[in-house]
Amino acid sequence: MLSRHTGYDATITRSLLEACAAACRSCGDECSGHADMHEHCRICADACRACEKACRDLLSTIA
Repeated sequence: MLSRHTGYDATITRSLLEACAAACRSCGDECSGHADMHEHCRICADACRACEKACRDLLSTIA
């Protein structure tokens, strides 16, 4: 969606980034609860945190 070469709508972009950040936060929280027992949950939690940060960083640039 963000790399489309067609029309740009900042409202839609913000909404998508906010939804992605929320989903990543939720997933990261859930996986963090199991990270000490399962390596794949730790990896998932780390990936979710990184994705959430990337979404929030991009959101801050398109204010």
